[in-house]
Amino acid sequence: MKKIAFLFSGRGTLLTAVKDAVADACVPAELSLVLTNNRDFEAANNPAFSGISVIKVNHQDHESRESFEKKIADYLNEINVDLVILGGFRRIFSSSFVHQFGHKTMNTHPSILPAFPGDKAQLRAINQGVRISGATLHFINDEVDAGPIIDQEPVRITNGMTENDLKEAILLAEKKMIYRAVRAFIEGRITLDGDKVIYEENIYV
Repeated sequence: MKKIAFLFSGRGTLLTAVKDAVADACVPAELSLVLTNNRDFEAANNPAFSGISVIKVNHQDHESRESFEKKIADYLNEINVDLVILGGFRRIFSSSFVHQFGHKTMNTHPSILPAFPGDKAQLRAINQGVRISGATLHFINDEVDAGPIIDQEPVRITNGMTENDLKEAILLAEKKMIYRAVRAFIEGRITLDGDKVIYEENIYV
């Protein structure tokens, strides 16, 4: 059975897409770990987290980056994780963590990479006057927002669209991609060959 972990820093909005993919996959899988570095997160009023135990590992409680990452790695190794989804996890991992988990860690970014890597991608896209932005799902590597691309979903920027409008539109795109990719990974339709992703898409997903 494939073991899936979901890591987030904000509201955990993308969790639903992961849960649905695990439930709909054609082979057995389990959402085995949900972890946040947001010490203020509360799941009580969020139906998506009903029945789910959320582990908090806050980087501010650790004296070093290495200590923080080791704690997360311990949790991942404890469940023998097969796939890690970073759903808005706002920490950059070290080379050591990437070496151990990069080939099984998917990260979302709110732009069509390689355009607008890093922070404030939505605002930068609007300020640059681009007409098409969107979301990218990629495996992580030692470079920020530069890992092997798994999937991309476009979003059109319309006249008068604000940064918050674009964020919400891209969030919907991210949910679509994560659902497709998590399900495909569980079913053995995504593999990483060096720096290239082999993604056998399913037209019914």
